[in-house]
Amino acid sequence: MKINRVGLFGKFNDPSESVSDTVAQIRQLLEKNSLKVLLGNTTSAAIDGERIDDSGRPLGEAIDLAIVVGGDGTLLSAARTLAEHGIPTIGVNLGRLGFLTDIALHDLESSLGDILSGDYLIEHRTLLETRVHLHNDIIHRGRSVNDTVISKGDTGRLIEFEIRVNGRFLSHIRSDGVILATPTGSTAYSLSAGGPIIYPTLPVLCLSPICPHTLSNRPIVLDQDSRVEISSMVFSETHANLALDGRVVCELHGGETVAVTKAAASLPMIRINRHDHFETLRSKLGWNE
Repeated sequence: MKINRVGLFGKFNDPSESVSDTVAQIRQLLEKNSLKVLLGNTTSAAIDGERIDDSGRPLGEAIDLAIVVGGDGTLLSAARTLAEHGIPTIGVNLGRLGFLTDIALHDLESSLGDILSGDYLIEHRTLLETRVHLHNDIIHRGRSVNDTVISKGDTGRLIEFEIRVNGRFLSHIRSDGVILATPTGSTAYSLSAGGPIIYPTLPVLCLSPICPHTLSNRPIVLDQDSRVEISSMVFSETHANLALDGRVVCELHGGETVAVTKAAASLPMIRINRHDHFETLRSKLGWNE
């Protein structure tokens, strides 16, 4: 991959010193290597620099590489748009765990050097496409990098629903909700709900009930080309929520069918060749302690 133009995506509208200093440091390193640097739309207006939006080009033509500065949430927010254009992406971690943001601040210069010298690989991460059907209409659609979640919202009562996979009945579940996660999202909410840790490049999805009333309702790993439908939803109070990557995108009132499939686009994630996924797990999850 030839890199001439790089987009920097700062933590969403965060003008803090840590973000602005890191963006400035990265920009200096890149410009020293004769690369054009443009700031993405998540970057605070208080941080000076030429913007992608002002370049006069579509995003996919404006930059060859995206560097996201922040935590995993920042990367997830930017990644849904970047994936549509097939732009290789890597993150610089200013957050806490940082499963997705691969570059640590103390390793910034050497990691960027590896990328510019071509010492990296690209992992194509699965995204989910979620559609909410009501009668014959699609009332919401969206993509997620980590997961699609149906949860009980503000009520203290369980919700009920049926799950079908490729048109075949799987189960009727009473629980706090359900998570459908990509391998990338297996270390997020799905992990907290008892789901397995999945190697990020495996072609699978994981369906995990949230606190099921029947304890034998366990997480199940599915082929990534499966079509999962959640329907026949019953709520004792008010409504349930549909969230994509942690963002509540719509309320569910019981007559809807939520259909989840693998998205047509994938996210090209850059991994530096010395990156060790198992070391990341040991470090982030405290397995060495």
